[in-house]
Amino acid sequence: MEIMNKILLIGCGHMGSALLDAWLGLKLYSFDVVDPFNFKILNKKYLKNNVRIFNETPTQIEIKKYDIIIFAIKPQVANKVIAQYKNFEFKKNSVIASIIAGKKILFFKNNIKNAIQLVRVMPNMPALINQGISCLIGNKNFTKSNQKKINELFLKVGETIWFSEERQIDMATAISGSGPGYIFTLIDAFEKASQKIGFSKKISRVLVLSTFLGSAKLMQQTNKEPHYLANSIAVKGGTTEAGIKVLKKNNINKIMHNTFLSAFKKASKLGKEND
Repeated sequence: MEIMNKILLIGCGHMGSALLDAWLGLKLYSFDVVDPFNFKILNKKYLKNNVRIFNETPTQIEIKKYDIIIFAIKPQVANKVIAQYKNFEFKKNSVIASIIAGKKILFFKNNIKNAIQLVRVMPNMPALINQGISCLIGNKNFTKSNQKKINELFLKVGETIWFSEERQIDMATAISGSGPGYIFTLIDAFEKASQKIGFSKKISRVLVLSTFLGSAKLMQQTNKEPHYLANSIAVKGGTTEAGIKVLKKNNINKIMHNTFLSAFKKASKLGKEND
């Protein structure tokens, strides 16, 4: 007989609630939430789903019931919140997971005395519609059985990729974590350029969004290199070639490299500050 896994989600804002909504249909998992700020709203929202909502830190007796404890709070309140869990004893073989931006595994090891198994997860914004990618790394005590459980949870909001070095989380922060922000900025630039040519905002939105989505799906389904697909459209002397020449003249590759490098350096700096 398979055993029910009890999960405590600490913090249930935009990302926390997106995760919980995706997980509610999972068999063999039950969920409780700690969120004093959104207590009334969450209590009303999840009443029918048998999710218990705490408006304060659970007791030692309660804490020892959980197989997985997930911190989904903002970095600004992490020190204050985690201090409340510093001396708790946890269930044997339990795992503490964090989706707190910038907080390293060492931070939890230093601030939660009895934490044995730790895993850091970095989902990204498309997880809100179950189309995200989550980057994960566990500490040396993290068991295969718990890795399977955590992986199952985050597959519900998109894809997962496991790293062997925590430094790779900072690298991924610059790409998949911050990446949606760059893409939205590019879409905004596409739309504004489209409107300057003469299209209405409404038509620009349809043209640009369809082009982004269709191009990404085409690349995914054909599994062809992006430069190959670009070259197959850029007929010599044609319109696409003319546009790509402008992008290359302005060194699009260098712009993107500098964008990622800047974000990576910032992520590394924030990580050091939070040790």
